[in-house]
Amino acid sequence: MTGLQIALSVILIIISVLLIIVVLLQKNRQADASAINGSTSNSFFDKTQGRGKDSALEKLTVILGVALLVVVIVTIAVTLFV
Repeated sequence: MTGLQIALSVILIIISVLLIIVVLLQKNRQADASAINGSTSNSFFDKTQGRGKDSALEKLTVILGVALLVVVIVTIAVTLFV
């Protein structure tokens, strides 16, 4: 393995761990689904609390997912052509 392959492997591991952490930090969507059939008694303030955090985590998930995809493609290209 070349130094570039080792560096890309380390980057892949770091991005993967960060992606797992960000996904686990996100709000449980099943609780929101139960509100549709009226089985919850949340007030308006409970529903709007934490929207900024959820939005930021969703954006970070997309960014990390795209970064993971790009690094995987680069790693495959380096492995095949170097």
